[in-house]
Amino acid sequence: MKKWKDRLMHNLGIKIMALLFSFVLWMVAGDINDPVTNKYINNVPVQLVNTGTLTARNKTYKVINDTGVVRVTVRAPETVLDDIDSQSITARADFTQITEDNKVPIEVGLSSSADVNVERISANREYLELSVENEKTRQLSIEVLQNGTLPDGYVTGRITTETNTMNISGPESAVDSVARAVVDVSLDNVRSNVEIDATIRLLDEEGNEISDSDIKKSIESVRVTVPILEAKEVPVRAEASGTPADGYALNGTVTVEPSTVRIAGRASVLDSIHSIEIPAEVLDVTDAEENVTVTVDLKDYLPAEAALADGSGSGTVTVTAEVEPLRRKTLNIDADSVQLLNIPDGWLAEALPGQSLQLTVSGLQENLNQVDASTVTPHVNLSDLAGADGTMPEGETDATVRFLLPSSVDQVNTVSVRIRLTKTAAADAAALSDTDTSQSQADVAQN
Repeated sequence: MKKWKDRLMHNLGIKIMALLFSFVLWMVAGDINDPVTNKYINNVPVQLVNTGTLTARNKTYKVINDTGVVRVTVRAPETVLDDIDSQSITARADFTQITEDNKVPIEVGLSSSADVNVERISANREYLELSVENEKTRQLSIEVLQNGTLPDGYVTGRITTETNTMNISGPESAVDSVARAVVDVSLDNVRSNVEIDATIRLLDEEGNEISDSDIKKSIESVRVTVPILEAKEVPVRAEASGTPADGYALNGTVTVEPSTVRIAGRASVLDSIHSIEIPAEVLDVTDAEENVTVTVDLKDYLPAEAALADGSGSGTVTVTAEVEPLRRKTLNIDADSVQLLNIPDGWLAEALPGQSLQLTVSGLQENLNQVDASTVTPHVNLSDLAGADGTMPEGETDATVRFLLPSSVDQVNTVSVRIRLTKTAAADAAALSDTDTSQSQADVAQN
């Protein structure tokens, strides 16, 4: 036993050195056969975890600066690296760890199925960088843009959409950049109704299309119906009703602007329509002292089965009745020009010479300009002077002068002329004969 112990302890230092050398030699041999090295795996997507941390607060986020993809370095023996690929790597960004400057730490590791005999695993960046904004929702009206040209004599009727509004949502800055929601309909050489499912496009203020994937639409398309009708242009006519204030009158002019409109419908309907009539009661000038203007919606007065053609404006017209103040004009009438009518037999009648008569008339200035002393025809009806028993007043008397005036002006004052009535001998004989006849009749009655 002692012999074996002596042998073991003999040259112990040399033996330990030999053992260490053997171990190092074994390690070197191992490294030569399975060396430790690095493997680089590109384009590893970063998984976003617990994103509800932001969305629950009505926030939206967007990964920026290409930080959503990382390059991963794995250090391990080659035999281990041979089994590691992009499917073996996990890269995660947990939103519960978001920083005040909107960065989320990136953690990389191996999937559960990968070999764990690796020395190190790391990514080329530490953080996922985010752009964080308030989430916003807006409602937009859907406009129909008509492209192309219809054949002559055809117009579009009332265009309808399955729904005329939609919602968009997303980052506040992106949503605010949207000015309009539109759909396009081509009408080149179309002669019959159009019905299509049109894609909704979003436009900015300049009319440029916005294709931001961060904006979510409530609907992507909408069904559009475009009736195609025949068209015809017709005049619009109107009248006024009521009486203006004292001292004012309608000058007879009623204007409509625009004076014509295009209407659409079937040919059989259009053939029977020659104008659109606005009732007089719509334009009431009662007690007016100036022009009266009203706006009229023509759709209320269109014949049945007809519609305003597309492109006829808002469908309203402006109707104006012109009201002017009444003016006065005084005419000097020569008594010699007064006609004496219905002079009784046996009487002479004449207007005393040297009389200057004045007639005042009122009316619109345009009508007064057409009236003068030569156009009013002054006359006296002498039968108006006879008493109840038919006798005429002999000598000088005043008689009312009447005038033949245009209906557009009115007489303001009463005009009188002094005339002289003279009974002739024939009148006396006729009166005596009448007296004798009356006496004879009385005598017969007494007998």
